[in-house]
Amino acid sequence: AGDSATLGPMSAHAVWSKPPDGDPKADIDPPNVQHLGYVVEVGRVRVYITGDAINTFADHDDLIRAITAHQPHIGLLTTHPTEGEFPYFSGSVEMALKLGLKAAVPSHYRCFVKRDYDPEPWAEMFPDDGPQPIIIPYNSAIVYPD
Repeated sequence: AGDSATLGPMSAHAVWSKPPDGDPKADIDPPNVQHLGYVVEVGRVRVYITGDAINTFADHDDLIRAITAHQPHIGLLTTHPTEGEFPYFSGSVEMALKLGLKAAVPSHYRCFVKRDYDPEPWAEMFPDDGPQPIIIPYNSAIVYPD
């Protein structure tokens, strides 16, 4: 975390997804490996990729500050409605709001057969004046307007 790398016109900034010490207040042990996310600058657009974020991510101001320093526009947010390893839907939405994202995309949906979820309830949780939720259909892509 804290490192950056450049590849041609792109650059990536590594940030923590899970604090190395876990979250003792929430009874979450330290992770067994380092979990990183990345803010990737592609032209004029900055994309935040959470990686496997801690469930209580939105409660960690130090994690939020490290990402907002790079001013991401869109976030690919690992979330799940019931699995406690990642932020639940409400935590994911709070995360997007605190990060000041313009758009948010749920990740890990349709990723695993036994851990699939419907992303529509997640999208419905965003306030009208908040980040735009974007659900990318399975096995497809979108073009994000800069």
